[in-house]
Amino acid sequence: MTNPNVILDRVCRAVDRLIEASRPYHGLFPSMLDPRTGRMLTEIPDPIEGQRPWDRAYHGSNLIHDEPTLLTMTGLAAALGRRHYAQAVERYLDHFVAHCTNTPSGLFPWGEHSYWDLAEDRIGNSFAVARPDPDVPPIHDHLRQAPLWLWQAIAERDPDRLARFAAGLDWHIKDGEPVEYSRHAFLDASARQGREQPSCDFPRHSGFYIFDLAAAHHLAPEPGQLELLRRFLDYWWTRRESDGVLPVQTHDTDEVAGLAPSQTLSLACSLLEAAPLVESDDPELSVEMNQRAATYIEGFLAAPHDLDAGIFLLLYRRDGTRKPMPIYGSAYGVWPAAYIGLVALLTHRLTGNGALLRWAAAVARSSAATAFPDNVAVPAMDAGLSLGLMADLFDLTGDERYLKDGLALADRAPEACFLPDADLPLGASGIDWYESQMGPGFLLHGLARIALLAKMGPDCPIPADYTAR
Repeated sequence: MTNPNVILDRVCRAVDRLIEASRPYHGLFPSMLDPRTGRMLTEIPDPIEGQRPWDRAYHGSNLIHDEPTLLTMTGLAAALGRRHYAQAVERYLDHFVAHCTNTPSGLFPWGEHSYWDLAEDRIGNSFAVARPDPDVPPIHDHLRQAPLWLWQAIAERDPDRLARFAAGLDWHIKDGEPVEYSRHAFLDASARQGREQPSCDFPRHSGFYIFDLAAAHHLAPEPGQLELLRRFLDYWWTRRESDGVLPVQTHDTDEVAGLAPSQTLSLACSLLEAAPLVESDDPELSVEMNQRAATYIEGFLAAPHDLDAGIFLLLYRRDGTRKPMPIYGSAYGVWPAAYIGLVALLTHRLTGNGALLRWAAAVARSSAATAFPDNVAVPAMDAGLSLGLMADLFDLTGDERYLKDGLALADRAPEACFLPDADLPLGASGIDWYESQMGPGFLLHGLARIALLAKMGPDCPIPADYTAR
């Protein structure tokens, strides 16, 4: 089994390449790089199967993609005394907050469809590049949760930018009745989307926005933040099923889609994390958030998962139709099971619910027992989140089998996710470029955390990353 120091050396070589690649761009990491030279790609490779062209950061940088890498770098700086890693994190965030966040809507150029264009030093619009259609404006979408440490870092630099972002979340709510929100909002205009446009009002996004607003209220309070939070909080409560599970969206057009237990748990977890941030000013709201989270957790657990068979449901219908999550080999809208395994583990930490711990442990067992498929390009995120889950289970329980399984996965993941002569990880197995949209940040985080837990035990300074929810 690989020595943890060897794993850490691999991670540090990748971080060194990213820092070098960021120097021409004021500390921001380019999204697509040659893994051998670390140079930003000028010619863009075709997307892998399951990757949408309009989700990529063309000649750009995306903070939501890079957040796990920044968290890892901060921890490595503490563990290994590499102060320049922490300085690189500061440089990245300094430039992003000061230079990239003053948008007309107040929302930030990050997430699923927008980013910061490094070549032209402006908001990047993946729709306009991928289609291309100059009439499609830049769109804000969260993609994953922005963690509290990131909001704290933004507030320390400019609390007004955080307050403006929180106010800008109102642009996600459409005009008219009945109330409808969209996971999308215009980024460079103070305007609402029309009701004729699809909302994709997924439950997990309401959790993202609720947590954003709670963090803003905690760090940069302004009038109206809790009222807007309440609108997102109430949106799905009246749409829940009798057992607490939520539909995937209000306008269901997919033949498999229906009920979304994983998104239901995502919302529950965000509520649990947000509740303490509003408790001092509105204790009744905090209690209500916790109570609703408990109902949603029941809905998640009531879904017909089959832990013994390794079936972890993304979606299902009452007629018996089921859509499970893969262990390795995710695609757009079909997450790897470890994605929700980590959310289940955090929700267990917050509630003590043993059923959630058993759910997360079952995903870890399947991750350890499953080989990487050789017929698909497996995004780096899949292995990274499985590593993160094993590391966190070891950290929580002290059970050595999770450490053993995690180190074994850290042995085999590089064969699929690194070229023999390159420092940067590949975006996915079977390709030859680094791409942040595929989640190599989670891979670096998972490798570094399992290695430091093996060396340092509970003194490991890299915390879990639960933003994939």
